[in-house]
Amino acid sequence: MKFKFLLILFFLMAHQTWGQRQKLIKKIDSLSIDSLKDYEIRLGGLGYSMVRDFDEEVRITSGRNFIRQFGRALRIPNSYYYPFDSLKNLMIIYSPDDLFRIFTWNVATNDETFRYFGVIQMNPEKMMKLNKKEELFQSFYPLIDRSDSIGDIFFSSADPNKWFGASYYKIIKTSFAKKDYYTLLGWDGAGPATNRKIADVLSFQDGKPKFGAPIFDINKKRRYYRLVFEFNNQATIALRYDEQKKYLIYENIVPDKPANAGFIEHYYPDGSFDYLIWKNGIWLKQPGFLEVLR
Repeated sequence: MKFKFLLILFFLMAHQTWGQRQKLIKKIDSLSIDSLKDYEIRLGGLGYSMVRDFDEEVRITSGRNFIRQFGRALRIPNSYYYPFDSLKNLMIIYSPDDLFRIFTWNVATNDETFRYFGVIQMNPEKMMKLNKKEELFQSFYPLIDRSDSIGDIFFSSADPNKWFGASYYKIIKTSFAKKDYYTLLGWDGAGPATNRKIADVLSFQDGKPKFGAPIFDINKKRRYYRLVFEFNNQATIALRYDEQKKYLIYENIVPDKPANAGFIEHYYPDGSFDYLIWKNGIWLKQPGFLEVLR
């Protein structure tokens, strides 16, 4: 079920049109393009082994080599404009303001959990403007999955070295008091019995990425740093953004029977939807259920 869901996510990812990609690639010199194509071929082979090989050790070793090769590729000038669209194991999404793009991928273990990997790559043109007065932003930031060592996932922030790993499929940009927030929607194969949908938030402080912030208000008591919905791995729930209405929508999950309350592997969607709106720097839960999910 987890592998099927990942494949669906890959195919649902929105990609730039062929014409747009060709326009961007023209910003890369021919020698760099040749180098990037070589790296893409190597990464394709590693990506195949990382996802398809039956031997867990081979998958993990391929994953480590993939990181090294990918880091080298991203150091090539203007690699931001190279689409890497032949790498089917990568999820690639762009921020709405084109300030950065995020790559996420994973390696499956034999116990049906996933080790997540990621990179934030900055747009070089915009980074140059941001670094005009002071050298703050790096060209890219590797993300290290430390989900298991984050003490309180609902009320903690983290830097790229202690990332709550996930495969991201949507970035929502909001702003308040001259600060930009990028809400990230993602999926996580949490374990052999459960999956997760996640709404995390990324912001930048002095050029450094920061994950998690107290901007999710769903119960009027304490603001969450991120939202994590965990449920039975045979189920799926909606977590999405309505671009027209500006709603952040999530499907409610409940135990299949009262006796299973607290046992997450028995939680399923109940068909009702709640939603939040961005107001004064907070994702604020609205009263009542969302009547129709388009």
